[in-house]
Amino acid sequence: MKSTAYDEKEVIDFLSDLSKQLLKWSWEGVAGYDEILEKVGSAYGHEDTMVNMEAQMANIRVGGLSTFVRVGIPGFPALAFTRDVKNMLADILEGKLSLPEAKKTLAELSKKEPPYSPLMVWLGVILISVGFGGDIIGTWEGMLWAGITAMATGLVFLAADRIAGFGKIAQLVATMASGIIVMIAWKFGLTVAAPGLLLVASTFVFLPGDSISTQAYELAYGKWSAGVDRLFYSIMTLVLMATGAFIAVVLTNTPTDELFPTGPASDFPWWATYPIRLLLVIGIGLAFQMDKKDFIPSLLVIWVASAVAQLSTIAFNEYIGTFFATIVGTVMALIIARKPRSISSFVMIIPLVFALSPGSHGLKSFESWISGKLITGIEDVNTLIATILAIGIGMIIGQVIAYPWRWLKSFEKA
Repeated sequence: MKSTAYDEKEVIDFLSDLSKQLLKWSWEGVAGYDEILEKVGSAYGHEDTMVNMEAQMANIRVGGLSTFVRVGIPGFPALAFTRDVKNMLADILEGKLSLPEAKKTLAELSKKEPPYSPLMVWLGVILISVGFGGDIIGTWEGMLWAGITAMATGLVFLAADRIAGFGKIAQLVATMASGIIVMIAWKFGLTVAAPGLLLVASTFVFLPGDSISTQAYELAYGKWSAGVDRLFYSIMTLVLMATGAFIAVVLTNTPTDELFPTGPASDFPWWATYPIRLLLVIGIGLAFQMDKKDFIPSLLVIWVASAVAQLSTIAFNEYIGTFFATIVGTVMALIIARKPRSISSFVMIIPLVFALSPGSHGLKSFESWISGKLITGIEDVNTLIATILAIGIGMIIGQVIAYPWRWLKSFEKA
């Protein structure tokens, strides 16, 4: 493909705007973004484009010009927008968008409204919580209280995007609200499982499981600065959530040992995982604004990965199950997303990582420490670390296996 050479200043200005948008939506990590921006620079006639992107910043050089871009804490994009970004990049790399047209397309995308109303997003949070209640608690009681508490945490989720500055404490407020509800219910004898377990499900959308997994992937990928930044952000999120649970304990005058995340054995058979994760994917689709046509591929990936996790856990153990499930899910996502104009692999990997949920292990470990169950707390941290490593390494291996099918590969000889 013959590139049209544009002025260095025009190209670096566009790459700066594009990198800002990608960074704002880089909750899933920045691994691979350097390559994308360099290929865009090449598509506009500057093969000497060099980019170094970290968690909240990017250094860009085009010819004799260079610029530095910095943004705030990365946000979570509406999943429906990821296909739009992918389509725009495909058009650029295929030479179908001139530089002025690309600037216009990017500006329109940055102002685009997400597809679902706040009411549907709130309902999505409830469905995620109910699904997660069935997944990690495994009882009808867990699912019931997950739905009840999610009515409150769903409002917090909505407020985090609409009230300036509130997002910094939304995790604390959500956990506190969920904790107060289940602790009052516990006092009146309305629950069997400990409040420390029941409060986790409805705070699922705030758990940094995806961020924890991303930082493991970024560290393995060689993005040390981005990985470490994201790791510490995830830890602070878990601290805020544990603090919210502790405040709920104080306000309801509940003994701290009731935070200890224990409960009855699961009520559900092995096959219940699949309808439960159907609920989970529907909830994620609504809460995180997924395009309707991306639902089936996302569900397929999570169901196949769940089957692999179950079989591998039976044959080996939970960590090996998580490891193999991540590899298979990542390979499937990358192969399904191999075409330039199709679902983004990110859309399919997010529900997968949510289902494997290293964040829940982290929150329960903090709760264990607060409740005074030190030995179990340490064991939970070991579980958290093992899960993070299993997911991070699994994602790397999955990417290596699926590398020949990546959509970007189709442009390398253009």
